[in-house]
Parts: sequence; C-alpha cells; structure tokens
Amino acid sequence: MKHFIISDAHLSPGGTPHPGRQTLHRFLQGLAGAEPQTLWILGDLFDFWFEYSTVIPAGYGGVLSRLRELSDAGWTTNFIPGNHDWWVGKLFSRETGMTILRQTPLRADLGGVKTVLAHGDGLGNGDWGYRAFKPVLRSGISRFSYSLIHPTPATAFAMLFSDTSRKYLRKKVRVIPRHLEAWAARQLETCDLVVTGHTHVPSFSPMAGGVFVSLGDWISSFTYLKVEEGIPSLERFDG
Repeated sequence: MKHFIISDAHLSPGGTPHPGRQTLHRFLQGLAGAEPQTLWILGDLFDFWFEYSTVIPAGYGGVLSRLRELSDAGWTTNFIPGNHDWWVGKLFSRETGMTILRQTPLRADLGGVKTVLAHGDGLGNGDWGYRAFKPVLRSGISRFSYSLIHPTPATAFAMLFSDTSRKYLRKKVRVIPRHLEAWAARQLETCDLVVTGHTHVPSFSPMAGGVFVSLGDWISSFTYLKVEEGIPSLERFDG
C-alpha cells in the first residue's frame, strides 16, 4: 500500500485566480487513474471553508469532483482539517467520500512506518497568541454565529483575512519555526516519521529516531510525500 500526503493548497472561492488549482486537479486525476492506494490531506485544502448544510462555495466544485473520483475508484481518502478549513463537515465528506479525522496530532501506521500526522498549527511552544485564540474560533458559539451570516458576505469577510496564495507568492518562506522542529523531535522519540503542513516550506529532515517532513504547498512548491514499502520520499509534481 502506498500513501500519498499533501497539504496547503489554499484554494480560493469564486473566480479568484489561483496558481496551483489546475496543477492539483491534474495530480488528483493522475492518482485516480492508478491502482487504489491511500491519500491524506493535512488541512488547508481551502483558503476558507465554512460548512453550510446546502451551500458549496463557487470555485470548489472541481476539486470536490476530483476527490470523489478517487473515492469512487476505491482509494482510501482521509482529511485532517487545518486552521483555514477546520469547519469541514458532513457536506464535505458526503461530496468527496473523504473521512474527516479531527484528532490532531494523529498517530497512524503507514505500511509499517509509525507516523504522527498533523496540520501543524499551534504545535510546540510557539504561536502563543494563536493558541490562545484557537478555542474561540473553533467553538460551537462561533460556528453558530457565523452560520447566521449569508454565505456571500461571510465568504468575502473571511477572504479579507486569508488570501494566502497572494501572500505566499509575494514572499518566499524558507525556514521552519524552531518550536515546530523541537516538537517534531520529541514525537520521534516514539515514532519513525512526523509529517506536518502549515509552514508552506518543503523539507525532508532526518533526525535522531526518524524523519521530520514538512510538506510544502500547492501554491509554489507542488510537493507531496509518498510512503512506499516503508520508505518516505518528498517529491515534486511536475505535471
């Protein structure tokens, strides 16, 4: 069994241009044409997703269809929500066939490789302001309050604070935060592989006890992790 792991596409709603949308679609279509394996998405597939019961944001239909094709083809597909799309739920799961796994960090066995998987936000001893505010953002009260806003202004408001693709194209982020590396090193005391997203920095870092992989993104690096026969490899999709 092969495992493919991606994160941080930050697809934007509506007709907003995105530098990696079609590349991601081609990657997923290529997987669907291969022998069924396992796909993991470690969050921030969307720059913003709020789960209304009957409304899917314009511009997301393509990737939802590609993911449904994978599920229908027999792939096992798992989604660990990120800080931009934590509110995915039954509608997203129904449209894609993906299993939503909210336990994070998540421990999994990837073909004999003891692995810790997480989006990467709020881990370790950094991000104190975000860690303090995160429970408020994810609370039931916040979710209910936001659901009262019509989807059009709600999405426009959220995008004022996101717009990740433009920000990451404007600046080159090259360094993984030290607190995240320290957190990964602690996890490797009890596992073989740690995989995170969130930083947008593609990195394959051997450490004592195993390997720490930062996935990169689908905005500029177009990288993914493949675990095959117990061997992890960080690869770039050039399709």
